[in-house]
Amino acid sequence: MGHILRLIAALLAAAMLHYAADPAAAFAAVVHPSNATRDLHLRDLTSLFEGANRQWPNRSGVVLVERDAGSAPFRYLMGRLLNTTPGEYKRSLQNIEYRGETPVSIKILNSDAAACQYVFNVPSAIAIVETASLALPACGGIQVLRIDGKLPGEEGYRLK
Repeated sequence: MGHILRLIAALLAAAMLHYAADPAAAFAAVVHPSNATRDLHLRDLTSLFEGANRQWPNRSGVVLVERDAGSAPFRYLMGRLLNTTPGEYKRSLQNIEYRGETPVSIKILNSDAAACQYVFNVPSAIAIVETASLALPACGGIQVLRIDGKLPGEEGYRLK
């Protein structure tokens, strides 16, 4: 019995490591420039991506822009921000809809440039991208959110 428990624990740990982001990478939460939100607490960002909060303060619906499953931003989202696996995350979002609540609106894209472009074109969207991608032309017209009062690169910035 002890061997089975150790094996299960090892498999779960390996799955979580697979979805953990590169510890040296930093990420940024980005929104449309017309979005009045300029600063979020980390717990509020988590609440948006968990689907617990599906509206901006102006009552417009949030559109979550996520990257494909193999990307660093997706691994960061699963492993560090939400501390879950893709399967658990999907079930959690499905449960929201099964309870009769407004479903979470998600757009999955294959690059940070595509995520930035989508955010630029959809005022209620939010995405998490690598900070290195902020230099891309597609990311030039969007707003980087402060997280707990800090921008990427500042001491104490938490999206790492």
